[in-house]
Amino acid sequence: MSLSGYQSDVKLRITDIAGDGNFPLEQSLGGYGVTTSKEDNSYELRLEPSLTKTYRAGLPLHIRFHQGNTATATLDIDGQGAVPIKRFNGDTLTAIDNGDLKTNVVYTLVFDGACFQVLTGILPAGISSNNSEVRSIADEQIDLNSVFYANAQNKYLIVNGNLIVCSDIRLRKVGGAGVFGPNGTSGTVLKLPVPEGVSGFISWTALSTENNPFFCRLSGLGVVNIRGELTSDTDELVLNFPSYIAKMPVEFPETPVFDSPQP
Repeated sequence: MSLSGYQSDVKLRITDIAGDGNFPLEQSLGGYGVTTSKEDNSYELRLEPSLTKTYRAGLPLHIRFHQGNTATATLDIDGQGAVPIKRFNGDTLTAIDNGDLKTNVVYTLVFDGACFQVLTGILPAGISSNNSEVRSIADEQIDLNSVFYANAQNKYLIVNGNLIVCSDIRLRKVGGAGVFGPNGTSGTVLKLPVPEGVSGFISWTALSTENNPFFCRLSGLGVVNIRGELTSDTDELVLNFPSYIAKMPVEFPETPVFDSPQP
């Protein structure tokens, strides 16, 4: 079934942007998919446009299940293969239990390289919530010669020790409107926690508050590079990076060495 739950008038503006990840560009705008199945507990999801490669670690999904589970369950997206669905039990990942998946909840899942982790909607037995730590990007992790934050919009989450989730990160350009990337200022702007098991890049598209498209990528070292244009002094890139699994304990790359904060 195709992804649903959002509308956008910017589709034509991002069709020429290519990435090396495996998540259709339109789905970076939001929304959720609804599953189907031929057998109980063997869920299927069809995206439009569809995935064209095998799952990559960090692949994020928002899903509503068409029926509840009665046992352990798997999810197959676009025929790329059935993968176990697991949840955090307070200590480790474990198979979901009978009745964990409801039909009236939109769940957030992420592929960790081996299974689809359910991040929201299921609370582990014996605890009231998943462990979530709010972080802000420190001065040494941002190129303050190129970008800066406004209105305290500088937050991401570390869930259960090493799941990195964007909360609210918006970047403006020092000096006002302009281009980032090959034809403008350096597109290397941030350092995030180093991802686990990523040899290439995690790539995605994002929009600014004035609907300008950006091509973004997070390297296997944890360095964020962006390419695009902000068209006014108040235009902000809404970074909205996909959730991913970081090394544990969390660590940050040593290079590049960004300049000291501006006075």
